[in-house]
Amino acid sequence: MSRNDQPSLSQYFGSNENSEDRTDFSKEVTEATAEIINLKLADGKKIIAKNEPEVCRLFSEPTPQARDPTAAFFDLIGSNQNTGTNGIISDLGLPTNNEESYSSSRLAIGSEADRRRDAWISSEKTRQCLIAAATASPGTYFPNREMLTMPGVLLEEELGDAVGEAVSMCLGEAEAAQRRVLSASDVTQDERGLRELVQAGAYRAAINLTARLLTIYGQGIGRAGHPSKHSPHSLQLWFTRIALLVKTKAYGVASMEAEAFGHLDKPDLYYQFYPEMYGGRLGSIASFSFRLLLAELPMHCGKPKDSVTRLFNTLATVRQILTNLRKGLCEDGSPMELGESDRSDSLRLWIGREVRVMHSIINCALVLKDYELAMDLLGQLCERDGAPRHALLSALGRLHLQLGDVSGAEVCFNEAAEVKGATPGVRELVDRGLLCIAQSAFDEAYTYFQKASLLESSNVMILNNMGVCLLYGGHLKEAIQVLESAITSNPVHALHESLLLNLCTLYDMESSKGRLKKFALLRQISRYQADAPATILEKLYG
Repeated sequence: MSRNDQPSLSQYFGSNENSEDRTDFSKEVTEATAEIINLKLADGKKIIAKNEPEVCRLFSEPTPQARDPTAAFFDLIGSNQNTGTNGIISDLGLPTNNEESYSSSRLAIGSEADRRRDAWISSEKTRQCLIAAATASPGTYFPNREMLTMPGVLLEEELGDAVGEAVSMCLGEAEAAQRRVLSASDVTQDERGLRELVQAGAYRAAINLTARLLTIYGQGIGRAGHPSKHSPHSLQLWFTRIALLVKTKAYGVASMEAEAFGHLDKPDLYYQFYPEMYGGRLGSIASFSFRLLLAELPMHCGKPKDSVTRLFNTLATVRQILTNLRKGLCEDGSPMELGESDRSDSLRLWIGREVRVMHSIINCALVLKDYELAMDLLGQLCERDGAPRHALLSALGRLHLQLGDVSGAEVCFNEAAEVKGATPGVRELVDRGLLCIAQSAFDEAYTYFQKASLLESSNVMILNNMGVCLLYGGHLKEAIQVLESAITSNPVHALHESLLLNLCTLYDMESSKGRLKKFALLRQISRYQADAPATILEKLYG
């Protein structure tokens, strides 16, 4: 269910699913309902529940695309919306990541926007080290190696074209020769080229380019464990690289390459460590989105408890910053005078960041099946002034569905509809459709999704849900037709991972000759997509 016309990445990544966690399409839908309605916030990251039937992937939000293809690069990388398939909440009115966009302002020195964005409270050990660095004569301070961040690219070879290899294997070299996709060598070797690759969906090529660009900073292949200087640009390259590795489900590599950064608290990740470069500038060189990404990373690697611990530590720091601001202090607790306007802007920024961390904790709580924690945090969010209560109540209702509490879900959905106080929109219609599914009323659910489709005819999530309802209603051929029509009418966006997995499974159910239809899908992917997850490619030619 789900995390704009270009694909976007995020600290909330989409389609983060584990292909191992699937079983046969033989479970009763009433058992599956609790598994398929997985709550996922804002950045639409997908969490696949254990024993989830392959054809039971119902989305709750449309796949977002970048609103403006000319948006700053890190608005795409760090967007609060993403390409997830299992998210329940999206577009909650969170602050966008414009304050962390990749632009010249990120590198500017001395502005109030820089100060509030870069602010962070370091550990005492790091604080003492930064004081020593700031008070020492230039070039005379050398901390112990354990106080340094020494990352390096671990992938020794560039990633190839996985789709092209699959096409060559299944359809022949002639078909593969017709494929045209961007590679790292086809674009400018800089941030502009990296942006172009990401916007084209060529994530593996973008990973290759990040390795080349990091070599400039002495952090390329074979440089792990070697001291090097850090800058906003180098750390944003690392943020991008690790984000892309997560996007392509290379979780092991992402975890190993991220290990050098720890909790982003070593002194060489602060501006004060480089007084000769940044003068009196204070704060963290790493972006807040990078902190969230590293905190969430263990969750993707099967260690959600570690992510919860990291995220609560992050939340504690954010709340300390808010406490300092409300006491009339600077973010880090220093008694610097702030103007009323600056303090107001800082509070607005950090309250937004607090909400983002809470969303991430809810996601981790759901992976751990700690529904009490998830409901508690959702309740706290609902009570905030200016909160998008209709969206939050909708999410709370879907969480009740996951717990099997249909009546509780209906109460939340009704309250969400009352809060909105207007003609039912897509969210409300989808809520009603999900409620019907929980009650095994598939024909009625189909009607709700069909009404939602009339409001957003190109919404792939709705079309996928319609196909699932038709299948459970005993209309296999009609379900296949709906999903095929979605791809035919909008191939660029409808070649979505969950929709493709569902369609492949329906082909297998329809006939033993489904292999040829799968090859036709592979041709579509080759024509319209630069990359595809391994789970899709394996399904198409496995």
